[in-house]
Amino acid sequence: MNKKSIALPFSVLLSSSLVLSACGGSTSSGGGQPTDKDQAPVELTLNTLSYGTQFPDDNNPVVKEFEKRTNTKLKIDWVPVTTSEDKFKVLYASGNLPDVTFVEDLNDSQIRGLIKQGVFWDLTPYIKDYPNLMNPNLAEMWEIAKIEGKNYSIPRYYPTHGGGVFPMLRKDWLDKLGMEVPETLDEFYEALKAFKEKDPDGNGVDDTIGYSAGLAYMGFIYNVFNDTQGAWKLRDGKLYPIITEDASRDALLWLKKAYEDGLFPPDFAILKFSQINDILHSGKAGGGGYAMNNSLTRTQEIRKIDPEANLIPLAYLKGPEGNEYVPSGAPFYGHFLVPKKVPEEKLKAILGFMDFGYSQEGSDLATYGIPDVHYKMENGQRIPTEQAKKDLVADAMHYFFHPLGDEIVLGDPSTTTPEIFERNVQILEERKKVKVDYPSLGLVSDANTKLMPDIKQKVDDMRTKVVLGQVTIEAYDEFIEKLKQDADLQKIVKEMNEAYQQKLASQ
Repeated sequence: MNKKSIALPFSVLLSSSLVLSACGGSTSSGGGQPTDKDQAPVELTLNTLSYGTQFPDDNNPVVKEFEKRTNTKLKIDWVPVTTSEDKFKVLYASGNLPDVTFVEDLNDSQIRGLIKQGVFWDLTPYIKDYPNLMNPNLAEMWEIAKIEGKNYSIPRYYPTHGGGVFPMLRKDWLDKLGMEVPETLDEFYEALKAFKEKDPDGNGVDDTIGYSAGLAYMGFIYNVFNDTQGAWKLRDGKLYPIITEDASRDALLWLKKAYEDGLFPPDFAILKFSQINDILHSGKAGGGGYAMNNSLTRTQEIRKIDPEANLIPLAYLKGPEGNEYVPSGAPFYGHFLVPKKVPEEKLKAILGFMDFGYSQEGSDLATYGIPDVHYKMENGQRIPTEQAKKDLVADAMHYFFHPLGDEIVLGDPSTTTPEIFERNVQILEERKKVKVDYPSLGLVSDANTKLMPDIKQKVDDMRTKVVLGQVTIEAYDEFIEKLKQDADLQKIVKEMNEAYQQKLASQ
C-alpha cells in the first residue's frame, strides 16, 4: 500500500500566518479563470479519493463557492478509501473516465498502459500558461511527476515530511510507566511490551494492546532495518529490491516476535484500516501508525474514552546500525489526469479550475471554507465553526487541493493546546533533519510496473505465513533464494539499474 494513502484523514487546518509564510507564491486567483461573467459555466465531471465517512452532495456550500469562483458546474464522485482500489481498477478498465480522473500512483501498470495508448492529455505544452500551477515552490513536484520528460498529470501537492505510516504512541501511558519516548527499535519494542503487560490504563485487567496495526501497515519496519526510503536499496552503487535483502529477513523476525509476544491485535494479519482505527479509538492500544496530523484528531477520539489520552508522533527510529529513519517522499500524493476525449477548450477550463485551486484564494477556500461561515478569526487563527462540520468542509474540496506548506501534516491547532501543537511543530522539524536515501524516487521501469505487483504479493503472502507460524524461517530463506533467480525479478533489477544510471547521467 502506498505510504501516503493511509496517512490521513485530513482535518481543517492551520492559521493564516502559517499558510502565507509557507506558500511564498502567487496569491492571485490565476490566469485560467473566465473573465466573461455572462459565459455559461463549464460542466466538469471529477472524482477523487476520499477518507471521509460522509460525502458532500451537489449543493455543498464549498463546492458551490468553487463553482461560482471558477465559472464551472461540478459533478464529483467521492470514492471512499475502503473500496477505492477495486472501484478505480474497474473505472480505468471501463474507459468511462470523468473529465478529471484521480490516480493514486502513476507507476501503476494499468495507468502506464493507458498513458502509452494515448488515453490522457500530455499537459506539458499547457501548464506553463497557469501561474499558480507554475509556482516556483512546485517545480520539484512537476519534475518528479514527469513520465519520459512529459507531464501527464496535475500532481496533488503533499509535504515531503510528516506523512506516511509511522508510529505515534500514548505519551500519557509512557509517562505513567516512567518511560521515555522511544528512539530505537529496541526501545520501541520495550514500550509496546510495557503497554501490553503493565496495565497502563490502570483498570487492573489484562486488556491492553501494545500497538494497533495490521501486517500490511508495518512496512516502515522494513525501511528502518534497510535504512532506505521506498522499495529499493542502494548498495555498492547498485540498486537491490529490499524484499530480497538480508535486513528484510531481520525485520520479518522482529515482526514475528512482536506478534508472538502479543504486542499486536490477534487478527494482525488481516485487520482492515477501519478496524485498526476502532481499536486505537477504544483507548486500549498504546499507539498506531499514521501521518502526524492524526496525533491530534485521533487523540480527540480516544479522549471520548480516556480524557488524559495524548498521542505523540515519533521523531524517528534508529535501526540496527544506529541510523535514524523516518518516512519522507515526493512532494505530492495522487494525481489528476484529463482523458484525451475531453476537447482542448474544456482542457483549458480544467487547468483554469486547477490553477485556482493552487492559488492562495483557492487553497484557503478548499482548506477552511467560507469566511465567517465556516471559520472565525481569533488571535490570528482560523477557528472552525459548527457549520464547518455540518457542511463537511474537511471532506470536500480539501481532497483536491492541499495548502502549500506543512499545515496538512501538522493539523488544526484549535483542536489541541498550544504546548502540544508546538511540540508537534518541533517534532516535524526534527523529522526534516533526518536524511534517508530514496534511490528509486522518480525511476520508471516497464518490467517493474508490470511484474513487481505479482512478485510483491507472493512475498507478502510468505511473510504472513512466517509471522503466523505457518511456515518456518528456513522455508522463507529458500523462497527468497529462488526469487533471486527468478527471470522476472532479474529483468526488473536490470531495468531499474539502467534507469538509475540514466538519472545519474542527467544530473
